[in-house]
Amino acid sequence: MGDGVPEQDRPYVAALGELIVESRTGGRTQLGGVEAAILLRLLFMQGQMVSSESIRGMLPRGGNSSAVHTHVSKVKKLLKKHGVAIPRSASGGYRLPKDLLRLDVHEFPAQVAELGDPANAVEVARLLAKWRGDPLQVHPLIDTRHWNLTLKARGQLMTGVSELFRRGVEVEGWVAFADRFGDDPKVKAADALHPGRRAASRRRLLIVEDDRQICQSLQTLFGDCDTTVVNELKEYHRLMGGNPPRFHGALVDRHLTDRNDDHHGYAALLDLKNRGIPRILITAYFPGGNVQENYRNLTERFGLSDICTKERPGVGGFDTAAVREAVDRMLGMG
Repeated sequence: MGDGVPEQDRPYVAALGELIVESRTGGRTQLGGVEAAILLRLLFMQGQMVSSESIRGMLPRGGNSSAVHTHVSKVKKLLKKHGVAIPRSASGGYRLPKDLLRLDVHEFPAQVAELGDPANAVEVARLLAKWRGDPLQVHPLIDTRHWNLTLKARGQLMTGVSELFRRGVEVEGWVAFADRFGDDPKVKAADALHPGRRAASRRRLLIVEDDRQICQSLQTLFGDCDTTVVNELKEYHRLMGGNPPRFHGALVDRHLTDRNDDHHGYAALLDLKNRGIPRILITAYFPGGNVQENYRNLTERFGLSDICTKERPGVGGFDTAAVREAVDRMLGMG
């Protein structure tokens, strides 16, 4: 495969979110972690060599030559499935000949530039759908400069979205896109013009709690929010491991099984902390000892906005006014 191969027959790499490789021969394959970073580095270098030392620098704790070979072999195996080979240079590096694969990051700026004036709502929706996640967060091993042109083009796309909204034209997929990237000032400015006037104060709240009765009570209490409920740690990981909504905050119970000694909520809190999602711990009681010290230790460990205790240990229920105030503070609504 190389020059002369029709563009539509070249494998397509989607990197505006979790990295996915698609082709007619190999189907659809997802790649993550170091392997995704290696493939992106090769693609961004556009035919130039990537040294083994450069790849080694992306490995945990530096890795070694054997680890570099292992990770590159995994990438080679994937690309071979899609009909592409990575040649190794005599100087100990790797290169991916230019134009063997298509990359959404490279194509997006030109596609935005080709939009008419006014932009076509169907084309705008198609471009919005390419963004399945924030590449700066999903691909932290890649230098941010590689995303600059694409992010600039996304800002230009927001100009087209704003103009459509001023004319009262809806854009399919906008709500999901705005929920995911609503902190971007240009996205926020476009969203303010949405014909449906989406309630800017409406927030998306994640509830991680195994007691279904308490979940129902919390959903009723926060009826002005879009709530998502999960009852166990595995369910949480399934939700967050896919393409999750952009949550504005989370309420997390300490124990997520009937044993009440599992501390599974701590794992969810650490993951939420890494994702930068504000969080509140809900618990029936503090661990034994100094209550103030325990409160301070838990707050610092998990970066909590607050800790809310259940009103009746062993029975359930909340001081609803207190938990409402805590969540409003967390979400910036009060």
